[in-house]
Amino acid sequence: METPTTNGNAPTATPPKPAVAEKMEKKIATEYVICRVCGYIEKADEADKPCPACGFPSTVWMEYKPRKMNAQRAKLLGLHLHPIAVHFPIVGSTLSFALPLLALLVPYTLAFRLFDFTTLVAMVLPLLVLVGAVSGYIGGKMRYKTTTASALKKKMYLSIIYFVLSLIQSYMAWTSGIHVDNALIMIALGIVSSVFAAVLGKMGSYLFAGRFGPYTAG
Repeated sequence: METPTTNGNAPTATPPKPAVAEKMEKKIATEYVICRVCGYIEKADEADKPCPACGFPSTVWMEYKPRKMNAQRAKLLGLHLHPIAVHFPIVGSTLSFALPLLALLVPYTLAFRLFDFTTLVAMVLPLLVLVGAVSGYIGGKMRYKTTTASALKKKMYLSIIYFVLSLIQSYMAWTSGIHVDNALIMIALGIVSSVFAAVLGKMGSYLFAGRFGPYTAG
């Protein structure tokens, strides 16, 4: 770009803006950017770097404007309490069928220890499921301001069934312990519980990023 001078001399080119100034303008225009490939959200002042999640070059970034919400509410959601909490019942359900299955395949000297550990896992599983369900309900209420939408209601119904299954496992462990005679029953219950945990996890990923968003499509 050329600008005329006041003393009649030939026009001179406007010096290019320093990179720092351009970066500041970009930061003012948008606080966050999102990767078009994987959906990773980053601060705008990092937009000149490759995506730290998928490694694609900086050309993948596009402007991202998060929904406006109360600062305290946003801070609580930013803790990701529910995504963290749901990992524990998933692990518990997996152990509730994997451990007794393994115990049936190893020598007795090791099997009885695996059965004891299965008993302990089954006894605490309802508490883990309850914590995951309650944190999900609170998170849904904070994020969507409602829990009556069809997807959220379905998730709550499945959570109730999952909780009942964990109670059955816990009752069995509490009353008789887990041993060779009832191992197959615990394995069957553990597999069904794990299926419910997987379905709930998949529904949660849809609610987090949309059914066809980059978070779930990858």
